[in-house]
Amino acid sequence: MTDLSGELTVAFIYERIPEADIVAFGLREIDKQFPMAVASRWVIDRERNFYLRYLTYDREQPSHKNFSYFWNGNLYSLRLRSEGQDMPDDKWKTSWSWLGMREPEADARAEFEANRTAFMTDIKDALRAYRDGSLSPAYSAHIAEFDF
Repeated sequence: MTDLSGELTVAFIYERIPEADIVAFGLREIDKQFPMAVASRWVIDRERNFYLRYLTYDREQPSHKNFSYFWNGNLYSLRLRSEGQDMPDDKWKTSWSWLGMREPEADARAEFEANRTAFMTDIKDALRAYRDGSLSPAYSAHIAEFDF
């Protein structure tokens, strides 16, 4: 969730994925859907059991990225576009666009439709924690911008 200023207020953290979580969340099985996936990091909110994990990018359009998103007990496969921009004062801005979602299972589709606003809010919070995808950013501050 975000507070009124738009700042991240939940417990999303960006980290390398521990082996125990790779097994517990069945991540190797998910990776089979994306043969080029080499995802070793994720953004996770352990309190709510949500995660966002970068999987691959489109070779023709490198700014188009595939993510898996585990939210409210359902797994979603998302496509997002990111564009990075160097900003004054040692800041970096990532602009995110929604490109779509693979058709989820019926229960997941119903959950998404019933809670679309919360779903999108949580995605944005996870992307704020993800920043530009680097564990050790070279900038002093990050700005996330969304067109969805």
